[in-house]
Amino acid sequence: MPWYAVEALDDAFDATKALLTPFDARQWLALAFVVFFLGNTGAGGTSAGAGGSSGTASDGPRVGPGGPPGQMGWEGDLPFAFGELLPIIAGVVAVAIVVGLLYALVGSVMEFVFVESLRRQRVRIRRYADQHFGQALGLFAFRVVLGLVVALPALGLLLGGLSLATGGPSVALGAVVLLVPLLVLAGLVVALVDGLTVNFVVPVMILKDVGILDGWRRFWPTLTGQWRQYAVYVLVRFGLSLVVGSLASVVGGVVGAVLFAPFAALGVVSLPALGGPGAILSNPVALALGIALLLGYLALLTAVLAAVFVPVQTYLRYHALLVLGDTDGNFDLIPELRGDVRETR
Repeated sequence: MPWYAVEALDDAFDATKALLTPFDARQWLALAFVVFFLGNTGAGGTSAGAGGSSGTASDGPRVGPGGPPGQMGWEGDLPFAFGELLPIIAGVVAVAIVVGLLYALVGSVMEFVFVESLRRQRVRIRRYADQHFGQALGLFAFRVVLGLVVALPALGLLLGGLSLATGGPSVALGAVVLLVPLLVLAGLVVALVDGLTVNFVVPVMILKDVGILDGWRRFWPTLTGQWRQYAVYVLVRFGLSLVVGSLASVVGGVVGAVLFAPFAALGVVSLPALGGPGAILSNPVALALGIALLLGYLALLTAVLAAVFVPVQTYLRYHALLVLGDTDGNFDLIPELRGDVRETR
């Protein structure tokens, strides 16, 4: 019995080449914009940090030469009270949640735009987004529910850890021990369901013009009837993810270092002018600017990596579309392209 996920490896490469060659800068940038919001480029970045010390006087004990023997750690006066940072931290978390939800909403729309672009071999972002916006809202709601499956045990684990750190009841230790494997299991299940949804259910939704639940109902008999084929697909996709992850780590490290250089130079120049790390941490405005600068760097890094990984994401999604059409001809979004790439073999 042929394994469709294995057979589609070469065909996906030919389909990707057919879409991206000859090189069209406008189409490539449009696809990069779409990939930016998919959030699964597999890119890995690097982080850099610097530490410093100040010699301000303090009445508290110090560690090091002249400090009390046997004492570990450092105690001294901080330039701010932790309670003063709580409103800033809460504000940053709230903004991060809102931005994350907006990003996920746009990403759900772009899932449909991406599949339509591969299907029609031309990118029309506004047209495809308008055409599938209602379906994208359903996908967004579905993914929010999936996110809660992971977020709830993660929140419980966080609260349990904080309870232990502050000398809370011993029951917190049992909760932490229980929630760790539950969180891992929930993460694996959510990743699997989300992967099947975007790679197979979204194409079914496009082809049959149905919502997320109807899309799953229509795809479910194919998934269960061809479960061996999809099990092999998951294994093949896992192997591809390892390769992509390794490539992304190397490329992300190089690109991240190149992009970080101007931000680092700006930090080196502006840090003394702002009074050093202590003054920045005690100044909400300076702290907010620092966070904005960091977010700007991460957004720029993600955008550049999205452009770099356009062929990778195109290949992976064509691979899934080929497997879907092989397991059920009624769900074949690319019959003509499939015939073209296989006639050349």
